[in-house]
Amino acid sequence: MKIVFSDAAKERVERDLEPNKALVLDFDDGVGPFSDEATCTLDVAFNLIVVDPEKISKDFDETVPSNLGQVYVKGYAINQLDENASIDLDKYLRFQLKGDSGMIDPNMSLQTR
Repeated sequence: MKIVFSDAAKERVERDLEPNKALVLDFDDGVGPFSDEATCTLDVAFNLIVVDPEKISKDFDETVPSNLGQVYVKGYAINQLDENASIDLDKYLRFQLKGDSGMIDPNMSLQTR
């Protein structure tokens, strides 16, 4: 499995991703320090989070390689992703998570914590 950031998405994330920071792809299910609440929905929701490595909880027990380095994920959430995942920016500058099967999340946020 891998994640490829488009040039536009990579450029935007790199503004916040300092050398001493880590990148998290958070499956927003209410588990972990980055989910404020979980809602009952049929939609899959992810958030990109730039964070100090010491703030990453044990919930993020896997990493996925990307063209921005290792991305921390919840191991059980990997089944929500396709083998070849990509992250792009749309014309409204919203992050979109896509895979071999199509759109996974059309409206991801980028947060710094």
